Amino acid sequence: MTANIPLTEKSAEQLRADLRGFPSSCLEAALRYREDRQFETFARMLPGMIEFHLPNGAAKPPAQLKDSLRLNQDLGLDSLALTEMAFKLDDLFGIPIETREVMGVETVRDLKSFLRRKLDLS
Repeated sequence: MTANIPLTEKSAEQLRADLRGFPSSCLEAALRYREDRQFETFARMLPGMIEFHLPNGAAKPPAQLKDSLRLNQDLGLDSLALTEMAFKLDDLFGIPIETREVMGVETVRDLKSFLRRKLDLS
């Protein structure tokens, strides 16, 4: 992992290393986001991020996440997995994300709003 370097400054090789084991769609979205810095592009990483952090045997999330989906009840992402995902996003984007900050994140909409604020993308 290449900590403390924002995703937008990482090489394609660094991103591949940081996202080893993640679905290829996650890496593709990260590479595009690095270039265009559009939140919609970033949001395409979320299904892969969620899939990677789900417990073994959990159903794969849909490629298009509805904002109303609940992270825990609908997608199977427990609080530990959400915390691990936050740490990964912190590492990828070089932005501090505290565990307590993600505790109120319950839906995909909440997650997108939280990340938009953290990335400062209006």
